[in-house]
Amino acid sequence: MLSIRPEIPLKNYLLNLTNKQDRKECGVYVHNLHSIIQDIWRQILAAKGDDVPWQTIIEKLGIHPQGFYAYKNGKKGISILMLYKLLRIWQKNCKKSTEEFDDKWAECYHREVLFGSHKGGYTRLPKSVTPRLSYLIGWICGDGNFGSYGNHYLIKISEKCTRQLKEVLIPLIEKIFCIKPKFYHIFEGGYALHVNSKPLFRFFQQVLKVKVGKIPAIVLSFDSTNKAYFLAGIFDSEGYVSKNRYLITISQSSKKFLVTLLHIFNELGIAMNGPIIHKTKLGTWYTIYSDKKREIKRFAEVVNSYHVEKQIKLQHMLAKMEIV
Repeated sequence: MLSIRPEIPLKNYLLNLTNKQDRKECGVYVHNLHSIIQDIWRQILAAKGDDVPWQTIIEKLGIHPQGFYAYKNGKKGISILMLYKLLRIWQKNCKKSTEEFDDKWAECYHREVLFGSHKGGYTRLPKSVTPRLSYLIGWICGDGNFGSYGNHYLIKISEKCTRQLKEVLIPLIEKIFCIKPKFYHIFEGGYALHVNSKPLFRFFQQVLKVKVGKIPAIVLSFDSTNKAYFLAGIFDSEGYVSKNRYLITISQSSKKFLVTLLHIFNELGIAMNGPIIHKTKLGTWYTIYSDKKREIKRFAEVVNSYHVEKQIKLQHMLAKMEIV
């Protein structure tokens, strides 16, 4: 069972979901902030003075009044950049301090909201890192894929074991983000999950700074529990449990990636060996490993596996150790 504690709060990341190239109807939208918008608008109208038409204020936002009232009445989500612009107008017209602006911006962040694009596709984004999310970050860093083109923002997870995708990863993504990945048979013996979501894509890339084959800086600040789940995610995506030997391995094309993993393992009191290099016609890759009973036991106690097949293999290996 993947834990939900301890939690590591994330700083207000709303602006991190935006992009310099975002234009009208192209950004990330926030839903369920209409009560805040209504309150702000009432204050702006009360402070504007009789000589200033309300239409003049809406013109500063660069939208049609009908569009603004859709935001205000909750019929449509508001883009993050539009929300920020509206708050700046509120701050100026109502003579609010920087502290009051920051408090209102924080209130927007901490509301229970959904994120989407102009065309919909709602998802929930967490306000904190939990072991569940740490595990998923590890999996994606180990063997995920990001791709964006046109209006498509794709997160892809490949895996040969369909049970792992259907019984672990799909429910995990649904619990964290309230979005269901699509399941594909991509080639003989291979399967994948696809999530097409601009908010989620930007959350991983621009908030968490997740890149495949690299250790995100945020992971280095995790507590020991979240680091352990992160390592479990990497192991379940890129690890191997031997059937005939006392041996567990993690392989990657990046030596630097594995060297950083070794440091994290050491922090948790687990000694792994390597990296050792492998060269074939298909390319070059590296491996870290443990073939010591004591270290494999320590790995199982602290990190473990949540892979439906690898977990069973690891338990069989531990059982053999007790018999011998």
